[in-house]
Amino acid sequence: MRRRTFHAFARLIAVNAALLGLATTAGTAAAADAFPSKPITMLVAFPPGGPADVLARAMQPEMAKALGQPFIIENLPGAGGTLAAQRLLSRPADGYTLIMGSPNEAILAPLSNASAKYKPEEFALLAPISTHPLVVMARNDLPYSSLEQVIAAGRQAGSQSLTFGSPGHGSMYHIVSEYIAQTTGAKLLHVPYKGATPMMQDLVGQQIDVTILPNLGASTQLLESRKIKAIDVLDTQRMPTLPGVPAITEGKLAQKKELVYAVWLAVMAKGGMPADRADILLAASQKAIASPEMTKALALSGVEAMKPQSLADSAKFYAAETDKFRKMARSIQLTPQ
Repeated sequence: MRRRTFHAFARLIAVNAALLGLATTAGTAAAADAFPSKPITMLVAFPPGGPADVLARAMQPEMAKALGQPFIIENLPGAGGTLAAQRLLSRPADGYTLIMGSPNEAILAPLSNASAKYKPEEFALLAPISTHPLVVMARNDLPYSSLEQVIAAGRQAGSQSLTFGSPGHGSMYHIVSEYIAQTTGAKLLHVPYKGATPMMQDLVGQQIDVTILPNLGASTQLLESRKIKAIDVLDTQRMPTLPGVPAITEGKLAQKKELVYAVWLAVMAKGGMPADRADILLAASQKAIASPEMTKALALSGVEAMKPQSLADSAKFYAAETDKFRKMARSIQLTPQ
């Protein structure tokens, strides 16, 4: 009798232990699936203090609050943004590494930089943040006051090529300028630089004629101090920060839709992330973009936040942008260097 009682008790202990083990395993799996369960890093492909860095840091408090984890900003400038892009793509598609992305590093670098060993389709656009219209800027003594006049001068028979600078071969600003010259028949000579700073120095020093950039950072200060001038905004409306500079659609070039350009910034990730994690990051990003800190940062930049949209709409937007810039690159016969 005692032996049977002992065996029954032993079996009961074994069953309970097995059940406890199953419960522990289930709890561990649930904890492993919880997202996020550790800090999230956002890569910025430019130095501290630049527009992308300022907006990333403006998002930081609300992102940390919404996600319940530290939100770390890591600046990784270099190689036209490809260092940060390749760092992102070298990590798992688990949502713990993001990038403050733009067309330059996500789309254009693989088309123009031989060291960029990735494709635009390897990225996923989670949440658009802002668009920054491009501005045609010129040396102070240039005898033209609009892009239309620059194009007319470049189309005159026997005219000497006007020069346009860009922060680098294959940058959005190079491709847009080259494409405008090609589609309008203007004679413009590209002068590439290793970054915006030396290019703007030469524009101030009247070594080049024009450039096309968003009105951010150093260019804003140079325009305010009248060391250079802005002659057109490549948008459908004037910018609040440049109320005296006409939008390109106000002139005779209005029918040329390809003359409307802006660079966008967005929260991006490596493609292939689980859908539930993408949903969590989208919700947190949208809260951060709508935060007072972000609203203030965008206002200081003279731009507004893009309208919130679904992940599906963001994917369509990114695919359309990729297709547009690929066609422009082919049109100007851009080759990787």
